Amino acid sequence: MTRDLPCHRCGTDNVLAVLRLPGTCTNASGNRYPVVHELHLCVRCDADNPLAGPVVGYLTADEARQTENVAQLARDLLRWIDQARPARPDEDALEAEVDAWYRGEL
Repeated sequence: MTRDLPCHRCGTDNVLAVLRLPGTCTNASGNRYPVVHELHLCVRCDADNPLAGPVVGYLTADEARQTENVAQLARDLLRWIDQARPARPDEDALEAEVDAWYRGEL
């Protein structure tokens, strides 16, 4: 488990790994700037995910099983990484938060 890093989805400390993906964002002026998106691999959130689940299973298995399946882990990791995408913000929720902030509710 990673230290002092709660899962950004469930808030628990069950994060096994962090995938950092480079990207860009555009500000209100239209200027693009570099960012790094972090995707957490969480025992609780990703165990049932078809792509991330096998990686979670490997990383949480006992040592005897781990040494037997290193080649499979490599394939599973590459498949997960290939499909990993940062979450898109919920524009409606963001707008509601902005409105609440302007009303002094936050």
